[in-house]
Amino acid sequence: MHLFVYKCWLLLRSIFRPRITDFSAVVKHTYWVTPFDLDEYIHMNNARYLNYMELGRFDLVIRSGFFRYALRHNIMAPVVNTTIIYRRSLQCFQTFSVQNQLVYWDEHKLVVESVITRKGKLYCIALKELRMVQKGKAIPLDTVMLGMGIPLPELPFSRELIHDKQALIKQLLRHAEQKFEGKID
Repeated sequence: MHLFVYKCWLLLRSIFRPRITDFSAVVKHTYWVTPFDLDEYIHMNNARYLNYMELGRFDLVIRSGFFRYALRHNIMAPVVNTTIIYRRSLQCFQTFSVQNQLVYWDEHKLVVESVITRKGKLYCIALKELRMVQKGKAIPLDTVMLGMGIPLPELPFSRELIHDKQALIKQLLRHAEQKFEGKID
């Protein structure tokens, strides 16, 4: 129930925040672990990490204008694949940050990196692949972006790396550890 409240709050807040015109921008939110997030081991349930990551992606969808564009043109962007790595546990009442950023795209898919950190330490990283779908068929991403008026950015990961999932996971983890544990900016 509290995630529904977060989503409603995020929807209202996103409407009044500046529009995102750069898809390579990092969208960051801060939350705290509630007793409803805990599992039998008294730390945040693994599925809740994905729920909080999804809230950040929802903000990106609204503030970029995609949500409105998608409703008008009957387009969906379902998550078709998720790769997630858990590094540390979050305990009850701890605050944490969720950051979402587009890290790769091609003709039909987007890949969003979602990272959960606390006090500069990496707790969890996920890579989510999304497809643009209209009437049950994948549609070219360029068509959607042109319609929205947002150019696609230069991206940090190569096409070869994205298609080699194991190499990508290792590279993402190494990059996130360096980025969030003070080894690079």
